[in-house]
Amino acid sequence: MDFSIIVPAFNEEKRIRACLESIKAQHTAHSYELIVSDSGSTDGTVSIAREYTDKVVVCKEKGTARARNEGAKLAGGDILVFIDSDTIVSPDYIDTVARAFKDPRLLAASCAFKFTRRSPKLLGAEYVTNAYYVLRSAFHAATLPGFNVCIRREAFEKLGGFRLCHLEDLDMSIKLRKMGRTKYLPRRVVVTSSRRLEQDGVLGTLKYYGDLFEASQGRRLGFEPVKLGESKFDDYVHRE
Repeated sequence: MDFSIIVPAFNEEKRIRACLESIKAQHTAHSYELIVSDSGSTDGTVSIAREYTDKVVVCKEKGTARARNEGAKLAGGDILVFIDSDTIVSPDYIDTVARAFKDPRLLAASCAFKFTRRSPKLLGAEYVTNAYYVLRSAFHAATLPGFNVCIRREAFEKLGGFRLCHLEDLDMSIKLRKMGRTKYLPRRVVVTSSRRLEQDGVLGTLKYYGDLFEASQGRRLGFEPVKLGESKFDDYVHRE
């Protein structure tokens, strides 16, 4: 098996079908499997997932990192691909990633993204974020956003999977780039939800992730992106 695509989910019945359909619609000669790892959804998420795959695991405890790790235990692929349930991938996603992994030194990669909504403010945030990630990657300090991240199995297992913490994708990025080569791919083959930005705004989102970084890494940024109230963390970016 070339790729195992793992989708962590929690109460995502409104969005997960589009995600799973986009994964099933891959135009590729590479072999891949689909795994859904649910964190005890109380809506129809699990029922929808079972329409698309027999590999559905329901975790006893909630948490994005835990769900990703539990899904990885069922995986048989050489490359583990983690796609969030509110994210849609283009039909050439696997082939785009596969070309990058022809470099045997590459341990992990993420692809550039578009937001679901196309307002001027969101388009600006989308452009700036992608440009920032591409620039970091060029200087061998890639940040790999968890809504789409691909990791060689050997590297994932050597690190013991995702740490059970907030912002576990950034935590994994830091560990992987210390271990070897990682890359942010500039092709925008992913469409992801803009719901946090829509609800919290750009400044509120910066504050949220800045606080998460400090909480997960046990160190201060040295500055406050914005002066707002204390952030209330959740394990899933789950907003109505």
